[in-house]
Amino acid sequence: MRFRDRAQAAQLLAQALRPLGLERPVILGIPRGGVVLADILARALGGTADVVFARKIGAPGHEEFALGAVGEDGSIYLQPYAHRYASEAYLEAEARRQQAVIAERAERYRAVRPKVPLTGRDVVIVDDGIATGSTVEAAIQAVRAEHPRRLVVAIPVAPPEALERLQRQAEVVCLYTPVPFGAVGAFYQDFPQVSDQEVLETLSAWADL
Repeated sequence: MRFRDRAQAAQLLAQALRPLGLERPVILGIPRGGVVLADILARALGGTADVVFARKIGAPGHEEFALGAVGEDGSIYLQPYAHRYASEAYLEAEARRQQAVIAERAERYRAVRPKVPLTGRDVVIVDDGIATGSTVEAAIQAVRAEHPRRLVVAIPVAPPEALERLQRQAEVVCLYTPVPFGAVGAFYQDFPQVSDQEVLETLSAWADL
């Protein structure tokens, strides 16, 4: 199974989410690719779109292999295997670096789209796919701290082991769990990098609604 692009993945996720009966959900996209899906889901489900910040802590020399992640609330989530691949000093330094990236992005993004309060709301966290699940887990921690009424994670594609872990933390809707997994982009025919400008334009449009 391969998705045509992020738009098609979002449309299929919208179909899967409708039976849940979410009420005016806040759809939180993880920048940057997740914002494309959040925009489409929010329109399809009668909700509103915003972002939730989470950045992976990559392994030394292999940045795409996540040892954990940091959330926008400053929380640090480490995988159980993190210390097998990196020292405590490396993990602390990398966490600080990713927190700085989040702070810089949050300043720019929140300037065009003030944060939507999540207390008592139905909330959906969405990304264009996950490999280890670290960034989504950090996002879940940050969102839970705001006491949503209901929290759902919506993902087009994920490996079974990561999906099983996420299901212990939130409701999860996932369209495809291939084995073996590989990179997220391999499951899309068209998977261009999403620019900051695209994210800003999307958030600006929702701020005007």
